[in-house]
Amino acid sequence: MPLEKSEGILLKSFNWSESSRMVIFFTEEYGKLKLTDRGGRSMKSKRGRLMPFARLDLTFYLSEKQTSGHISDSDLLELYSFERDGTLGRLAYASAVCELLYLLLPEREQQPGLYRYVITFLQTVDLVDKRSLPAVFICFFLRLLSQLGYHPSLAYCVTGGEPVEEFVDDEADVIFSPERGGVVSPPCQRPGEYYIRLSCAGFRHLLHLQTASLTEAAGYRVSFSEAAVMLDALGKFVRYQADLPASLKSLEFLEKLKKTQLNG
Repeated sequence: MPLEKSEGILLKSFNWSESSRMVIFFTEEYGKLKLTDRGGRSMKSKRGRLMPFARLDLTFYLSEKQTSGHISDSDLLELYSFERDGTLGRLAYASAVCELLYLLLPEREQQPGLYRYVITFLQTVDLVDKRSLPAVFICFFLRLLSQLGYHPSLAYCVTGGEPVEEFVDDEADVIFSPERGGVVSPPCQRPGEYYIRLSCAGFRHLLHLQTASLTEAAGYRVSFSEAAVMLDALGKFVRYQADLPASLKSLEFLEKLKKTQLNG
């Protein structure tokens, strides 16, 4: 079993035995990778700590014949402490990204570009004004979906193909179908079908953020109430398109968080 190295971030961990656990990483060299952390639950472990929300330099044994390898060592490269104003919100958005990556990424498929984008997201969340967090997260969410092949149709009617400029105006809501995968023009809407209504302003925010960089998103303001509707649409979209569980825990927490002053 060869010894390998890669930079990575921790997505999720499960207790494996009294002393060990199974850890899921997103790594730069190997994509999503499942590794056994032998003795990692023991306080006597001499290996470096596996910290969440951090860039880690991982050394591990990996076998092509087995579904997982095991960790040999780890070193901390960069820690995102989220200590600025709005810590709870920063943690919630970062947790949501880790959950989405855990659920959506295929195993052992190298995606270095996406990995670097995730690191940029964590660095951005650690530093930006808390009022920018909803826009930054939605921008990331949209880019992640597109990168993995789940591209919501926002610029055109998902059924008829008409450009949104032909049927969106400032007076009416924009109709979004999670099941069909995008916005639906009035002629293409069907009685009894489930839709999410986006305000025209909220929709234009969503359309802008679909093509924005994280730096551009950091200078953009989306209210928490508007963000909640957008996240509801995107959360239901990804559950339909990627066949995910009925609820995403991190997105549910974000919905609760917006109702408190902690995220305001």
